Amino acid sequence: MSHYQNILVAIDGSKNAEKAFTEAVALAKANNSKLYLAWIIDEASLSTSSFAVSKILKEEQSKAKMVLADLVGQARNAGIENVEEILEVGEPKNYITQTIPKNYELDLIVAGATGKGSLTREKVGSTIQYIVNHAPCTVLMVK
Repeated sequence: MSHYQNILVAIDGSKNAEKAFTEAVALAKANNSKLYLAWIIDEASLSTSSFAVSKILKEEQSKAKMVLADLVGQARNAGIENVEEILEVGEPKNYITQTIPKNYELDLIVAGATGKGSLTREKVGSTIQYIVNHAPCTVLMVK
């Protein structure tokens, strides 16, 4: 087994993201790694009305902050001392494979096989498929 120092787990509120989080915590604990929890609010899924976008974005950010804070607490209770939240608005595929890896020396990205956007997969392509094909480090897909 490889030694992972910096592990990123993609969070989106889905069941598979919960499973990915559990797996990432176990790996971080076993490797004494830093754990990054990333929730990228997909700007493409927001409405086109500026009022609606602002309202939906605030709601999404509020939900994401609450979930991330809870997950940070869970990770710390599991013995992970070094946990950092990442909350951004943009294109999840690009943030997870390009932006975040440029800013952090990631060894491993952990993500669920499907997420909240699974209904639009045929239209825009699977996020996990993109991550697997474009990430600069090892990727663990969790089902």
